[in-house]
Amino acid sequence: MLIAFVVIPLFAMAVAFISNMAGLGGGALLVLFFLYYLGLGSVAAGGLSLISIATSSIVGSSSNIRQGQVSIGLFKVLLVFSSIGIVLGSVLSLVVPTDIFKGIFGFIPISVGIASIILILKDRKFKKYTEPKSYFDRGVTSAALVAGTLSGFTGLGIGGITGTYLTSMRRMKPKLVFSTIVFTMIITSMLGGLIHLGSFNFPLDTVQYIPLLMAGAAAGGFIGARVSGIVKSKSLRMFQAVTLIIIGIIAVSIYLVTHI
Repeated sequence: MLIAFVVIPLFAMAVAFISNMAGLGGGALLVLFFLYYLGLGSVAAGGLSLISIATSSIVGSSSNIRQGQVSIGLFKVLLVFSSIGIVLGSVLSLVVPTDIFKGIFGFIPISVGIASIILILKDRKFKKYTEPKSYFDRGVTSAALVAGTLSGFTGLGIGGITGTYLTSMRRMKPKLVFSTIVFTMIITSMLGGLIHLGSFNFPLDTVQYIPLLMAGAAAGGFIGARVSGIVKSKSLRMFQAVTLIIIGIIAVSIYLVTHI
């Protein structure tokens, strides 16, 4: 178990880097680590992942705000509706058995990633991004609600769905979108994490991992936010989509191997 105290902060740092690069909340990697390496249940894995995402989001957002890359209007809408979703998803995670959770987990990022790549390829000639006058409409609120629900259920961030919708369907600047999503995840991920931590299914001995997660997440969040500031917008979108697909394939592969 001693090796876990070395591997966990390194994993958390890598996940936080991915999260702050493209607003993903790349907690899927942490969830897989907790499920298959440490043998934790889905509730504990999702909760610890969300705590890590919240920590990295705090660090990353400090840099994003200084760069003027956070939209307060978009933040307000995402916060309200993704918070509602994350409560629903977190409660759902408490009643779904871990084995069923493992079976469906990988297909979620794969589906979102494929949809994102299709939209990116359709937008190859698109060059100009816009800033809508209002974010409060059915499309944005629905995307935030669905993303929040999946985030609470899986332990992932809200960036996959909301990022894809806002950049591809609403034509918003990717860096602004991803930075705002990261800022939103400070609250939404903490909310979901606390619901997981407060459940009767959460093993108390796993609390020892939280300081390790927070240390690694803080380092990764700082690096990811700095790097994302110099990467082209279209590259950020493709990075998000490809990362989602790779994570999903890894999750499905591990599940199949361990159940053959």
